[in-house]
Formats: sequence, C-alpha cells, structure tokens
Amino acid sequence: MTRRRQAALPPAALEDDDLLRKIFLLLPPQPSSLPRLSVVCKQWHGVVTDPQFLRGFREHHRKPPLLGLVMGYTGFPYFRSDLDPPDHIPHEHFFPPSILDLYMDLFDCRHGRILFYDHQRYAIFVWDPATRDRRCVVVPPLFDEEEVGVYNGAVLCAAGDEGHVHGDCHSSPFQVVLMGISDDYKRAYATVYSSETGIWSDIISMENRPMYDLRRPCTLVGNAVYWTFDGDEEGILEFDFGRQSLANIEMPPGLEYYRNLSLRVLQADDGCIGLAILSYYRFEMWERKISSDGIAEWVLQKSVKPNTILGLGPMGGGDNLILGYDEDDHAIYIRTDIGVCVIQLESMKFKNLGKDNFTTTAYLPYRSFYTAGSSLLVTFWQIKRSNYF
Repeated sequence: MTRRRQAALPPAALEDDDLLRKIFLLLPPQPSSLPRLSVVCKQWHGVVTDPQFLRGFREHHRKPPLLGLVMGYTGFPYFRSDLDPPDHIPHEHFFPPSILDLYMDLFDCRHGRILFYDHQRYAIFVWDPATRDRRCVVVPPLFDEEEVGVYNGAVLCAAGDEGHVHGDCHSSPFQVVLMGISDDYKRAYATVYSSETGIWSDIISMENRPMYDLRRPCTLVGNAVYWTFDGDEEGILEFDFGRQSLANIEMPPGLEYYRNLSLRVLQADDGCIGLAILSYYRFEMWERKISSDGIAEWVLQKSVKPNTILGLGPMGGGDNLILGYDEDDHAIYIRTDIGVCVIQLESMKFKNLGKDNFTTTAYLPYRSFYTAGSSLLVTFWQIKRSNYF
C-alpha cells in the first residue's frame, strides 16, 4: 500500500520572516519600537537588524521622528526629550562626558549629527549620538589668525545615492561649512570640509556690508544654507553648496521687530526662502519669489496677531523670541511668558512645552531613525529594559 506524502504545513504566522517584515514595517518609527522587538527572540532580532528591512523601514516612514531638542549656545549643551517612556532618552545618555567636558560653541544639528566649535583647539567637532562617533577636525590656518573669526557653521548629509532617506545618515558622508568674518566686519569667509576626502576646500570670500553677529542657527533650503546677521542693517547670508558661493540677500523693506532674535529664515514653496518676523503685535511670514526675468521680490504671505493664537499679550520684545525652527515640520519655537510654544506654521496650531529646562539659547530639533543596533539605544536599554517588560 502506497503511503500518501503529507503536505508541508505552512509556517506559523510569527515564524514567517516575510510576514514579520510586513507587520514590523507598520510600527511607528519611535526609538523603542525596533529595539523592543530585537530582544523578544533571536528570529525577531534577525529581522529588525537586517539592513534590507531597515532600508525598507526608513523608506516606508520617510520622515525621521523628532526625538528632542538640542539646546545651548556657548558652554555645555543640553538635550531635552519630550517623548514619554520607553522612548524618552535622558540627557546623560544622549551626551557623554567626553562631549560635556568640552567648552564649545553649538553651531548646528541636522541629519542625525551635531556640530560644535572649540575655540581653544581651533577645531570643529561633529558628534553622532546614535553611533557615538566623534569627528574632530582642525580648521584651516586662515581661521586661526586674529583677522578672521569663526562665527558659525552648518553640517549636512552628503549622500548622493538615489532614494536616500535623511535621518539614518550615520554611515553616510557629510559636509561642514565653516563661516568666518574679518576683524573689520566687512568681509565674509567660507570653507567646506568633506568627510570623504578629509580636507577643507579653498577659501571662499565676499565683501559685504558690516556684519557684527552671525551666531543664530542656519536654515537649509534646497542646496543652500542661510543665516540672518546683525550689522548696520540686518541681512541674510547665503552659502550655496552646489555653486560653492556666498551671497548677500536684502531684507524686506520697512520691517518692525525688536532685534535679530525676532527673525528666522524659513523654507517656502518652490524652493524659495521665507522669513518669519515676530514684532510686538504681529507675526509675519514673507516669501522671496523670483520672477521669470530673474528679479527677486519679497512678498508678504501671512500676517497674524500672536495674542489671538496663543492667548498672550504683545510679543516680539526681549522675552518673546524665535528660538528655533524645525525644517521637517515647518514649525518654529517661540519663548513666551507662559513657556516655549512650538507653532506649526501651516495650520498655526501650537503646543506649550512649558518652562522647564528652557532658556533663551538656540533650540535645534534632533531627528533620527534609531535602529536596533544603535549604540545609544543599546546602552540605554541595558539599563532600562527590565522596567518595560
């Protein structure tokens, strides 16, 4: 009698790697999502740490989550996470002593990296909290000399591969632009560092009207970064990475505001730049449009009274300042009498973050996909894991 061969049983749902991948892709991109799965069992760990799955996870979500704010200016930076446990990342796990023990200027934060400048060593520090990688680079000799002071800088991912999603750029090359001003304040200087070549570019310079302060954080729009500056008249300084060029942009005419801290360059539609202005009784949004003839003109897009939105009195004074801008969410951070409010500029909806740990220093949103193999999360979860399971 011939024995009938039994058909192979289909794998159980939670033992099928392909099905697990489809399920895991739907999880929110919060810091705890994948690390929590990775400790369930060996199979799940293999799925969520697989490079192909991680690429698909990033491509599915596109925009990395906001993990918190890097706060500071000169001195010791502070990280404030607004996420609740188990996604909350404490300040002491975000910044190790090797960073906090250095007295540096905080310049920029973008694409998962943070840029500092050390005056004593004449060097920049690029810090990646996820991988704990720190790159220290001595600045070009011109910036060592007294006639050119280092005033600001910007860091951004330089990955050129098609489909790259910013937010998990930890293994990708990056670029840093360093900005300097001459001792007579009439000339701007720039140079670009490439992590791929390990060298600085030739010095780029431009004569300009006096610039006394260039210390506010920059905004990335397209392939260029923009800073507002103080001088005899305020203005906007542009550095274009593609053209490797500097340019000066005039402000809209007839503006009313308290000081430079009430201005911030924004991203606008069609690759144009915008400008947020906080005056005593109005909040204005402008856009710099380029005509078909190549003529640039500032156009007022929105004007609202902040007290009708926030329920506060007049704003734009010394205590009500634009502290930060989130390029991904198109939102600004404003310090008010009741705390720091984050305002989404399209809907004009706001959230009060309170007064705890908030100052008048720069606020730099930190966004990143934290994968299951992240050094920061591995260290953090070794301490916290028992509290969550």
